[in-house]
Amino acid sequence: MPARTISAYADEETAQAVEQIAELEDRSPAQIAAAALRFYARLPSEARAAFRRIEKLGTDEDIASLTRAITRKTLDAEWEVAHRRFVGEMTNVPDPAGDEDVNEGVDEDELLAEAVRLTR
Repeated sequence: MPARTISAYADEETAQAVEQIAELEDRSPAQIAAAALRFYARLPSEARAAFRRIEKLGTDEDIASLTRAITRKTLDAEWEVAHRRFVGEMTNVPDPAGDEDVNEGVDEDELLAEAVRLTR
């Protein structure tokens, strides 16, 4: 999809934070802003409205608490995606002898129980 330029005004603190993030991530400030806009635009209207109310009425600690909660959920989602990809790559692994699928008939609960037993 073709990209478009969107202008935005930010306070000095936010602009500096974006510049620092861009430098740390070896990305442009525009790329950081675009990622933030993609995230915000994907939120349902109720979540955007709630965020605006928290910004307006809440304390710095309220914002920090919200940020921690979003961070936790984002990291949880990243783990779920990685886990799903890993499990997907592990299914249908061919038998080295070429005879059959080595995962056929493997019960994931039994596999997890064995992994726990081995780590004790």
